[in-house]
Amino acid sequence: MRRRPAALLALLAAAAADNALLSASEKPSLKIRGVNLGGWLVLEKWIKPSLFSEWDAFDKKAPKDQWTYCETLGKTECKKRLEQHWDTWVTESTISDLADAGITHVRIPIGHWITCDIADDEPYVCGEWTYLKRVAEWCQKYDVLVWLDLHTAPGSQNGFDNSGHTGDALWDKSMANVNRTLRVVDEIASKVAEDDALSSVTTGFGLLNEPDAGIDYWRMLNYYEDAYATIRRVLGKDVAVYVGDMFNPKNFNWFWVSKDNAPQGPSNEAENVYLDSHIYACFVDDLKAMTPQQHIRQVCKFERDHINQCCWDGLPPKPTELKRFVGEWTAAYDQTPSPELEKHFREHPRELTPERFRFLEQFVLAQMMTYEATPEENLEYLPPKSVAGDFHGWFFWNFRMEETVYREWDYLRGVKEGWIPKLERGVTVEQQTGTDCAQLEEEALACTTEVVDPFPKIPHWKGIPCIAPSPAEVASLFLLKAFACVGVVAVVLFVLYALRYGFAKAWAELRACCGRGGSLEMARRKEFTRINDEPSSYDTNNPINVAA
Repeated sequence: MRRRPAALLALLAAAAADNALLSASEKPSLKIRGVNLGGWLVLEKWIKPSLFSEWDAFDKKAPKDQWTYCETLGKTECKKRLEQHWDTWVTESTISDLADAGITHVRIPIGHWITCDIADDEPYVCGEWTYLKRVAEWCQKYDVLVWLDLHTAPGSQNGFDNSGHTGDALWDKSMANVNRTLRVVDEIASKVAEDDALSSVTTGFGLLNEPDAGIDYWRMLNYYEDAYATIRRVLGKDVAVYVGDMFNPKNFNWFWVSKDNAPQGPSNEAENVYLDSHIYACFVDDLKAMTPQQHIRQVCKFERDHINQCCWDGLPPKPTELKRFVGEWTAAYDQTPSPELEKHFREHPRELTPERFRFLEQFVLAQMMTYEATPEENLEYLPPKSVAGDFHGWFFWNFRMEETVYREWDYLRGVKEGWIPKLERGVTVEQQTGTDCAQLEEEALACTTEVVDPFPKIPHWKGIPCIAPSPAEVASLFLLKAFACVGVVAVVLFVLYALRYGFAKAWAELRACCGRGGSLEMARRKEFTRINDEPSSYDTNNPINVAA
């Protein structure tokens, strides 16, 4: 029997009863507010570089992922070191601190080797399951729910280090890889079902992390269908199933459509399913170069629109079964992780200036607000005549980092330093902070000094300086505004006088006041000195005389 943490279930039930009397925009936030436990059961060198410290970071032959780490050390030594890492990187105090910070969920990346399904020619080692079960017990104790995420696959689904093996993405090039992945999903789900703690807290299962955009689309969808059926067969309907958007959510608009509109077929059976998007600014030069104000606008308007591009079907568009959430995001905005960045930081430490602190706070709040927004809130920022979806929450990447250079990726550090708020359950971020996206954008700096410092350097980028005006500039601006006010008052008085006495008289009085006699035609030419008290004989209709 599946058991849920009692305190959390009581909270959800009470809130659900209260929410029945409230409109969607008034409902307290019960959405996903999570973090990723990254770099734990699937190694990523930049998250915990001390594991790789004995090798030169710039040596192309040095280990750079879990495959090459174990390949270099050998299985015995690799397992010994990894067991120490598994035991210490996530502790009970970690889960306790996250719960205290208002975190409701953790997303746990796991490798496809976690059930010891390891081929003879693969260097991976297993043994993580004991530590995963222990974390599940802590999550049960502190009312934190778990979404497991199959982060790797045989052959690699994206070629990144987070797939276990850097290089080419070959997962879809062989049905043997796909079928083996399906077998792994079955094995993991079965082990979850057999464990009291895991079955109690596991409410979500990710079928494969970040499949590359170049993966065969139809093979990917067929895998999703088959893996979904496995989860339903083993874990039932209560466990949410989520899939990656392949970095293009629009491609999933017709997938797993609403039962009311779907034709007969496998998709007709899908329910409690989610589409996962990952949003990062620090990997794109155009975004890295933005001012703080532009970053807030990018999140509140354009990233919101990006998420909202799925999941719809038909005309007029109706929501499909796929719900939306953001499985990875961060506060990093201008520096791309790399060994070069780590070296640069050691030589040129980056301080947390007051300006940068304030922007990190604004950037975090804007993303939290956007990624858990209701349809009513979304409509305020989307293009006219848009249909607006319900965004179901987020998972920050990452729960902790080992090095200060990656401060913006460290949730617990952000909470400790104060630029990430401790969230109150049952209260929206807007209600808790008394602000919203529009106000954050208005208050954010429109310049880059002390905040934006792109790395790697962007050619020809100079930024927009935040220079305080000099006293002379302040005085000049004051005088300019004063003269403008006087001018406005004069115009108003003239209009009022004209309305009472007529425009002709008002104009005549104005000219008399300003000392301008004669006709408009005479006023066009220069004044000439009288000679012997005789009036000038210049003909104003002669262009030469007028030009003189």
